Amino acid sequence: KKSKEKAFQDVVEEFQKIDGLFTLYWNKKTNQAYISILPNQLDHIYLAGLTRQSGDGYYLDGSSMLNEYPFMFKQVGKRIQFINANVKFRADENSPFRRSVEKHTSHSILSSTKIASNPHSETGAILADIGKLFIYDIEEITRRSQGVYSFDKKDSYFTELKSFPYNTEIEIALHFKGKKGKYIYTLPSSTSVLVHYHVSLSAIPETEYIPRLADDRVGHFTTIYQDYTDVKKDSPYIRYVNRWNLEKQHPQARVSEPKEPIVYWIENTVPYDLRDAVREGILAWNEAFEGAGFKNAIVVKQMPDDADWDPADVRYNTVRWMFQPGRGYAVGPSRANPYTGELYDADIRISADF
Repeated sequence: KKSKEKAFQDVVEEFQKIDGLFTLYWNKKTNQAYISILPNQLDHIYLAGLTRQSGDGYYLDGSSMLNEYPFMFKQVGKRIQFINANVKFRADENSPFRRSVEKHTSHSILSSTKIASNPHSETGAILADIGKLFIYDIEEITRRSQGVYSFDKKDSYFTELKSFPYNTEIEIALHFKGKKGKYIYTLPSSTSVLVHYHVSLSAIPETEYIPRLADDRVGHFTTIYQDYTDVKKDSPYIRYVNRWNLEKQHPQARVSEPKEPIVYWIENTVPYDLRDAVREGILAWNEAFEGAGFKNAIVVKQMPDDADWDPADVRYNTVRWMFQPGRGYAVGPSRANPYTGELYDADIRISADF
């Protein structure tokens, strides 16, 4: 009996192919895009990072690093699920109690869609509609705005798709309709706002990084989970310090340059007359790092005007200039490996009204 499913190549015949960690297929004319998932990429843990690139300048600011989380693609019958993996509770792989932790905790399905074709005849890859997986009220703005905005899928679309060996970048514009009678002065019409998002899907880097336990006597941003390997401990909580993976070029030296420095890019939106001041402010932290034994731990580079990368790309740490009238603040969020606390991305935001 002939299969009703379309062949892989037939589905993406008129699509632009974008190779990388995940291969993407994009048809700009039809606003359709697919992600190709290989058999060995199913049930494998990756990292997802969500950044709000622009907002309404009122409720929602731009350049805002939102949540990051481990995820996996799971095939169930003829559907692909995009799953937020639960890493809040763990036990050592040699502990029998690990079976109990795995059986009694749940992952969360964030979105799902039907498989779009038969598997690729050579690679076995399957296709999933990215629009079904990511074009929805991804930040729950309808709920957060208490009904001021409602999501409009038909006028939402992809703005850019890129893929590299260790990360895949998805940019989307989500359209929201404003509540009648609610005036938002930052919009030309309070009935419509486009909010741009950047989704980074990346492989978990394999490094020789050794996690460092947090000390209650010192303040840190931390990665926290509950470890049930030893159930006789007073507390199951494990807290790792969120920190960069700095290693000395010369381990025996009191002060040494690192093997790989921390690189920050000044975004090309920062005003020309303030770039030197921003550079000096970043480099001032090198004095503190020298006290920890590192020389020139931080390096500053300028993002060129014709850069072919986006500041929300997880491969780049940036200092970004943010527009939100009347709001004067600066924040320094970062992303850490949920298994170790190793920092891998940071995007500092400075308000133009600061």
